[in-house]
Amino acid sequence: MKKLFFTMVALVVATMSYAQSSQIATLSHEGSISTFYGNSALKEAMTAAHDGDIITLSSGAFNAINITKAVTIRGAGMQTDSITKTFPSIIQGDFTISIPDSVSNTLVLEGIYHSNIIWVSGTLKNAKFIKNRLVSLSYATSETCTMHNLSFIHCKISNGLSLPANSSASCVNCYIQYPYSLDATSSNFEFSNCVIRMVNEDKEWTNVKRKGTDLVKSSSFTNCIIYSTSVFADIYEYTSESYGNPYLHSSNVAYYCIGYGFSKVSRYTNNIFKGITSNNTNTSTSSLLSLFKSWNGGYDDFNTFELTDAAKTKYLGSDGKQVGIYGGSLPFDPLPTNPQITKCNVAAKTTADGKLSVDIQVKAAE
Repeated sequence: MKKLFFTMVALVVATMSYAQSSQIATLSHEGSISTFYGNSALKEAMTAAHDGDIITLSSGAFNAINITKAVTIRGAGMQTDSITKTFPSIIQGDFTISIPDSVSNTLVLEGIYHSNIIWVSGTLKNAKFIKNRLVSLSYATSETCTMHNLSFIHCKISNGLSLPANSSASCVNCYIQYPYSLDATSSNFEFSNCVIRMVNEDKEWTNVKRKGTDLVKSSSFTNCIIYSTSVFADIYEYTSESYGNPYLHSSNVAYYCIGYGFSKVSRYTNNIFKGITSNNTNTSTSSLLSLFKSWNGGYDDFNTFELTDAAKTKYLGSDGKQVGIYGGSLPFDPLPTNPQITKCNVAAKTTADGKLSVDIQVKAAE
């Protein structure tokens, strides 16, 4: 965690104070800065932006706009921090990412809280999603959409991350709920130090019964914690092997992972790695409470997915560090990489020579 301390003039303090009470979006284009205000500020900045530009958002709620340019959008964070008194940048409403395939710049979305659906249209390549809280990212039309080499780092996704055919994504130190790869061989994930909850809903979905872990194939899991339950009614026990199956599909590979599996169908065991026979580095557990300090399987924004003290030393990954989102070389940290003001102390009066002392603390994740 970086900490920067410096003194600034009173004019900057006044500007910062104004920023706390109004949504602000700044657009950086070839060295020039434009500023937009209010809940439509993101829309106005995006309209004025060019590929490669940077849009920075203050805390507050902004109306969504379709992203048609390969820009960098940096928010103030994905969650409220009561200690540092920092608040999230919220984008309200569904939006579509539709960037021409000919564009060479990369889309970057960082430090955002989004509570709706992000749709991808056409081809999206090399996009980076960093330190965001998202509900769902999916494709608009499976026949015409591809996602190449997407990266998700320190993200929380609560209701679906879906890949169409001929697509790939890497997830590093993330919480992912309900991942889905459309094609058994051409769409795949690479999960590293993630906490993953597999699909377990007993309901119709695009006229196809959800099939537990069968929805993720040809993917890799390393140093992850995988929670897989299948609660389908027993009527499906004798009609299809897929229904009620809590196992990882045999086309996947898994290394140094911890699994928790449960099914109402009596013939299935809780060993979700049963179908993966290529290695013996994975371990199953019969209790989530033996792994996590508070998580019992559901999702809420306040859960940290922190392991118990015993689990931190018992369940180690390939690098000898704890499995899950706080392990590996990039332990989970929700604080954005762009600096955030977390403390501001202003002297009660100016000095004899007319100067006003201001102490500001700025923090950013490394």
